[in-house]
Amino acid sequence: MKRMVVSVLCVVLLFSLLGCGSDDMEFDSTDRPYYMVGDSEKSLTPCLWLYPDDQTFYFGAGSFSYAEHGTYEIKDNQLIVTSQTTTFVFDIIDENTLVLVDNGDNAFFKPPKGAEFVYSGN
Repeated sequence: MKRMVVSVLCVVLLFSLLGCGSDDMEFDSTDRPYYMVGDSEKSLTPCLWLYPDDQTFYFGAGSFSYAEHGTYEIKDNQLIVTSQTTTFVFDIIDENTLVLVDNGDNAFFKPPKGAEFVYSGN
């Protein structure tokens, strides 16, 4: 009987360690503005807005006089935002911090690789 109980506990422990879901982080349904950290004129600070309800985004400088927009996905702990013209990739440090690892190929809007973006809260 002890062996059976120990076996069942080992199986339960194994499944709990392996997990049944994805390791990818998910955002709650709150719209999420992330602002780039660093020196820039406040009105031109690059900002990424995520809309989790429909997995869309806006990404541009300041008041979005020019902004990329499209959809995003989370894969392998990276946030991948894709518009009709380019793709940006961010490493997800935690739900409040993103780091740009691929700044796309857009000639009009190109924040520096390695730039940190932090959630501003609403």
